[in-house]
Amino acid sequence: MMKRSVLWLLCLLISSPLHAGIMAAGTRVIYPAGKREQSLMLVNTNKYPVVVQSWVDDGTGDPESAAAPFVALPAVFRLKPGERQGLRLIYNQDPLPQDRESVFWINLYEIPPLTAKKAEAARLTVAMNTQMKLFWRPKDLTMTLEEAVKKLAFRLVPDGKGWAVECNNPTPLNISFTSLALLKGTHEQKVTQQPDMMIRTFSTRRYPLDAVKGMPDGSRLRVRYLNDSGVSVEKMVSLQQ
Repeated sequence: MMKRSVLWLLCLLISSPLHAGIMAAGTRVIYPAGKREQSLMLVNTNKYPVVVQSWVDDGTGDPESAAAPFVALPAVFRLKPGERQGLRLIYNQDPLPQDRESVFWINLYEIPPLTAKKAEAARLTVAMNTQMKLFWRPKDLTMTLEEAVKKLAFRLVPDGKGWAVECNNPTPLNISFTSLALLKGTHEQKVTQQPDMMIRTFSTRRYPLDAVKGMPDGSRLRVRYLNDSGVSVEKMVSLQQ
């Protein structure tokens, strides 16, 4: 599950682990060009009611500087424990590139209630923003994600004092990795995990290898990526020399 969580701390201490209580029916939304709107079902899994603010942006996570040609409705709503709410995503028809997929982020900013008892105990109130990707696809883009992954090129390159796996994506689709690992026999060397491992369309990106001493050894790479349904798919690829 591809989610990036941004925490705004309103006090200084916390006594329990944090997790997003607003859960979506999927981990990503594919928005085909020409469709009037897309919907996303949400449910409040918390044991308390929350107020939710929703918007779409370019990844900043700030509704005041949101820059995206999409509107999320309702923009603000309240959900009781276990209650469901459909979120409508509407494209405002601002021009987007027709030769590639565009990516934006759906934000679900949930604020729990502050009860009198909690206020007296000086407990922490946390507002959590869960982000998930929205992919807008032009009508003439017929390549599948599986076909795009087959066209990726990987190679080992020096990276500062270490080494990195460099990926070149010559395709019009964005590809979200969950992990990359260099293999030799039963040994594996993973790249450093990052909050967002996506490689954008028509671009090159480097993924540093964890704590490598000397030149890495291995010619095969295990690639795990998320398909359109948000399911992790594994593929073995050869490194270019």
